[in-house]
Amino acid sequence: MKMRRAAVIAIAAFAFTGIGAPAAMASTTTSAGAAAAATDVSILRTYHATVQCQIVRISDNNVVAYERADGSGNTEQAAKLDAERNIPVPQGHYKRHCDVKRRW
Repeated sequence: MKMRRAAVIAIAAFAFTGIGAPAAMASTTTSAGAAAAATDVSILRTYHATVQCQIVRISDNNVVAYERADGSGNTEQAAKLDAERNIPVPQGHYKRHCDVKRRW
């Protein structure tokens, strides 16, 4: 009976974790090993941001337009940077003063 229970636990652990140590073996590891196994599972969140930047003509340094773009990333800062990279900048212009208009 104990052997059958160990086999069922091992099969269940394999089904949930894929190729790895079965649950019966994990219970015999040290507390450091158990803590490491507990921190391996994490839920990644996706952040989104919308930014608006000024488009400035280089020749006379005048603002000629405002452009908006969206971006996403694993952190709020990464989402903002991705949105800034998505701003279309025509040749002979540059972007400045990018402000976050929306985060979600």
